[in-house]
Amino acid sequence: MVLFPSKKRWLVGLGGCMAVALVLIAGCGSRSASKKQQESNLKPLAILYGQYMGQNRGQPPASEAEFKKFVTAQGRFLKTFGVMDPASIFVSERDGQPYVIVYGKPAGPAALAGQPVIAYEKVGVGGRRFVASQVGAVEEVDEAKFKQLVPNAP
Repeated sequence: MVLFPSKKRWLVGLGGCMAVALVLIAGCGSRSASKKQQESNLKPLAILYGQYMGQNRGQPPASEAEFKKFVTAQGRFLKTFGVMDPASIFVSERDGQPYVIVYGKPAGPAALAGQPVIAYEKVGVGGRRFVASQVGAVEEVDEAKFKQLVPNAP
């Protein structure tokens, strides 16, 4: 019976542990970006947009007033996302600007979770913007990708 592993076996084991550690560290970086997206106001706003459509035979909100009235009535849902003021959900925490929301039928490619973009940051940060689909998919994209996803954006 060998009480101490050979030096070669020890080094292989150490190398394996280092590889696992690197994978975990790399995974944490993508999780923090994903976490940022999940914590933004855009996530619950997009989910509420989808819920509106679900309750209205698949029709999106026709106007800002109509959608805001619906969102304001969803107090319990908003609280699960830590939103105490329904009006705050319409503003990006990153650029301080109101989100641009597509009212009526969204025009654009089905890109985020198979759906077109229904809301996005007006300015974004560092040349990147959050965009969202009606199923609550949120993605941070650069300007080139943004122009592909939202071809009619000003």
